[in-house]
Amino acid sequence: MRISTLWAGALAVVPLWVMAATPWATTTIVDGDAQLVREAVSHTLSEGVRLSREDIIHTGPATRMVRVEFADGVIYDLGPETRLMLAPPARARGKTMARGYLLQGLVKVGLPGSKAADETLLASPRLELSSVARGAVVKVGANEAAVFAESGEAALAERRDGRLQSPLTLRNGQFYQRVGDGRAQVIGRPAAAFIQALPRPFLDTLPSRLGRWSARETTPRRTGALAFADAQPWLDAEPALRTAFVSRWRGLARDPDFRAGLLADMNAHPEWDRVLFPEKYRPKVPPAPVPAASR
Repeated sequence: MRISTLWAGALAVVPLWVMAATPWATTTIVDGDAQLVREAVSHTLSEGVRLSREDIIHTGPATRMVRVEFADGVIYDLGPETRLMLAPPARARGKTMARGYLLQGLVKVGLPGSKAADETLLASPRLELSSVARGAVVKVGANEAAVFAESGEAALAERRDGRLQSPLTLRNGQFYQRVGDGRAQVIGRPAAAFIQALPRPFLDTLPSRLGRWSARETTPRRTGALAFADAQPWLDAEPALRTAFVSRWRGLARDPDFRAGLLADMNAHPEWDRVLFPEKYRPKVPPAPVPAASR
């Protein structure tokens, strides 16, 4: 069955798609509710918005699709209830970097041609997609992960206990699925439930729309400071990612609601203890010396 038609590289090596003079990425389709989180501020995402490294996109439960097109031709199609971070900081994964990090949800990765594994095309808590011949669909849930090699081969590596396992190559049309910590299954075609859950736009062949936004752009509408409910899934993510958010969202801890949310489950993000209780980490003042008894 066919639906129709990133971490490698040292910290000092920046891929060409980051250095390009043209816009790095642009939203070219926004069909439904979508939120852009830039620094500590939320915005309404719309078509024509230029995207930057470390931008976060959230889609709603009724979102049909959000398309992100990169200057080098790579395309991300995001489904409903998806949380995606673009080019997370390299320190979030040691000395490596990725084009995008899928915390949860559904992303179809499309390429204009075979994309070599000189970067991780899409990372997630449970696996990393390193190369795609033309297109692959990745789904990440709280306790599961799935990859469909929609068009051509796709290479992935599982993550277990935070460590990458040996690479696995899916042939055209094959479907990978892993639930919990169990052994992954690879079958010759995607599960029926997986196909039925795909948004309708994922089933169509949609041409690039990047050209219509090459000479113009849209400014996203600011909606306010990031709410704790929207930040929490990232604050409770894998430890390396959580560390990056401490400096990024430190100022939000002054908001009473955000602070209360942090305090409600400190075991999930203990790195915030220093921000919330700085007095615990100040140097101890030695006691004053006791004067000698007079003679």
